[in-house]
Order: sequence, then structure tokens, then C-alpha cells
Amino acid sequence: MLNVGPGRRDLIVALVGRTVSTFGDGVALVALALRIQADGAQPWEIALLLGAGGIPQLLFARRIGRLADTNDSRRLLVAGGLAEVAATIPLIFLHSLALILPLLAVLGAATGLTAATWSALIPRMVGEDHLPEAISAQQSLSVLALVGAPAVGGLLAGAFGTGLPVAIDAATYVVVTFAAILVRTRRKPERMSTTEGQTEIRSGFAILRADSVLAPLLAGVALVVLMVGMVDVVLVFLVRETLHAGGVWYGLSEASWMAGMVGGSLGAARVGSERGRIRATVAGAALACAGVAGFAVAPTVAILVPLSVLGGVGNGYAGACLSTLLLARTPDSARGRISAAANAVLGGAQGASLILGGLVGSVLSPRAIYAIGGLLGLSAAGAVAVTTARSLGQKPEVGLEPTT
Repeated sequence: MLNVGPGRRDLIVALVGRTVSTFGDGVALVALALRIQADGAQPWEIALLLGAGGIPQLLFARRIGRLADTNDSRRLLVAGGLAEVAATIPLIFLHSLALILPLLAVLGAATGLTAATWSALIPRMVGEDHLPEAISAQQSLSVLALVGAPAVGGLLAGAFGTGLPVAIDAATYVVVTFAAILVRTRRKPERMSTTEGQTEIRSGFAILRADSVLAPLLAGVALVVLMVGMVDVVLVFLVRETLHAGGVWYGLSEASWMAGMVGGSLGAARVGSERGRIRATVAGAALACAGVAGFAVAPTVAILVPLSVLGGVGNGYAGACLSTLLLARTPDSARGRISAAANAVLGGAQGASLILGGLVGSVLSPRAIYAIGGLLGLSAAGAVAVTTARSLGQKPEVGLEPTT
């Protein structure tokens, strides 16, 4: 049971709506990939499909964050939800990638706006003291939704065609929009002014760069995302060609990592101090990369399951603790910008990992890729540990600056 004080009702409504929407996104993306593949799409076209939604979040992160911090949260969530529905409905019928990609870009921009707005709203719902539990619950549910979504998307597409899974996704956007209406907590930022009567809102990237703890932590976790995502591309080759195992073991390895992430996310809620969360983020990132490095020397395929659980636990701890730190170390007035910037950094790393994995997979063996990814990630975690150890307890001033 969630122990988040008086905001429990609003948090449950928000988590249910967002989890349903995350599940719908996973279902629809699989269906769209199957659709264009059946129409003769090349691998690079599949990559474009998978990455189209993340590009707007990266390009428009500053604008998204500014909107989230200077407008009423309910209006943004409802408007963003309606935009998501409007962008998804045509995808039920379209087969041309040239038409699908712009709609996915619109969908990605709207999703980026609602994600930043929800993230900034959660502390208002539950209070600062219950933020770790709320973040932990959110991440755990998101992971669980992503575990089942690909299988459901494939089954529905095979049984009823690819239109139904996309229609379900559109319906889930209606659900999360309705959830935004039901949530009583609202965030209505007041615009601050300087003595000259003019203001310039600092971007989330500028705020992150000014924080001597968050900057290296986010960079380190982004590198881990890049490394783990890169090796994900070659996991199937490690299982099938290097270790000569069947597809069941590939699925078990993937599921074990997700199971570990759920456990790590739940465990992160028990970390009770900022210093502890900083250390847990670094240790979690190192543990994830240690699991990845272990794949490089795995003598049998069965070893991949405990290694995946180990890596997933670290991944879950690092993700949940970092998300909590991002919000806890940022004033309420800047949380939309911070969330948008962090989503852009981590989403960009995830997108780059797909490209990098495809490139190195064509010239290096799966074991070599796992060794490189794991060791580079461990090196990054060590560097972050040294950097943050010098900066513990520092909290930079964040807010509005006068226009120059």
C-alpha cells in the first residue's frame, strides 16, 4: 500500500492513468513496427519509427520545460492529452512511413509536455517527505507496463490486425486525460519579476549544469543508458549465435532484467537521505554495468538470468534515486524545466544507443560489445563517484535571472 499521506488519492489516479498510457504506447509501437515491416520497410526505417517520438522531446526540451513551469498543470495535461489522442487516431489507418513519422513527432512533443507536467505535479500531490515512495511506485508500474506491452501488441496485431492496438493506445490517452481532470492537485506557477520588470527563465539544462551533484549524476546515468541500450541490440545474437540457445532464453534474459528493475525501484523508496540517494544512484549504475560486463564472459546461457536480475536491480535503484534527486534538489518553480531537460538527456541517450548498437554490432562480436559497454559504464560510475563525493551537500540557487 502506498504510504504517501493525504495525496494518496491523487497519486493513485495519476499512476493508474500514466501506467495505462505507457502500456498503450508499448502496444501501439510494436503494432506499427509490424505493420511497416510487413509493407517492406528496411531496418533503418524501423529505427526511424522507434526514434521519431523522442526527437521532439530533445529538440524542444527548453520550450516544453518553460510551458510546464509557467502554465496551469491541469490545462496543460488536458491539452496535451487531447493532442495525443488527435495524433494517434490517424495512425490507426495509415501505412505510409512519410505520414506516420510526423504524427509520431507530434505525439512525442505532446508526451514530453505531459510527462514534464506530471513529474512537476507529483511533489505537490504527496509532499516532499513522500516523494521517494511516489517516484518508486511510478517507476515500478512503468516497468511492469513495458514488460507486457510488446507481447500484447504482437498478439493483438496477429489476431485482429495492427489497427486495433493503435486504437487501444488512443483510448489510453483518453484515460490519462480523464485522470488529469480527476486529479484535484493543481500547479499554478506565478511568474516572478526582477527589479527591472523583466524576467528570463533559466532553462533546465542551465539549472542542471549549475548543480555540482546532479550534472555528473545525470551524465553518468545517461552513459549507462547508452551502454545498456547498445548491448540490448546484440543480446539476441549473444543468446542464439554465441551461446547457441533458443529464443526462450532470450525472453528470460529480458524479463529477468525487468524483474530486477522492479525490485530495485521498490527498494529505492527505502533510501531515506539525499546522501544515500546519491550513493545509491552511483552504486546502482555501477551494478547495472557490472551485470552487463558479466555477459561478456558468461560460460553458459543460464548465467544470463542472475546477471540480468543483478543489472536490473542496479538499473532500478539508479533510475528511481536519480528521479527523486532531480525533483528534491530543485525548487517547485523549476521542476518542469528540470524534468524536460532530464527526459531529453536520457531519451537522447536511449535513441543514440539504438544507432550505436547497430553500428558496432556489425564489426564486433557480442562478447566484445558487452565487455566494452560494461567496462566503460563502470569507469563512468567511478568518475561520477569521485566527482559527487566532492560536492555532497551543495545546493545551487535556482530560479529566474534578469534579462541581459
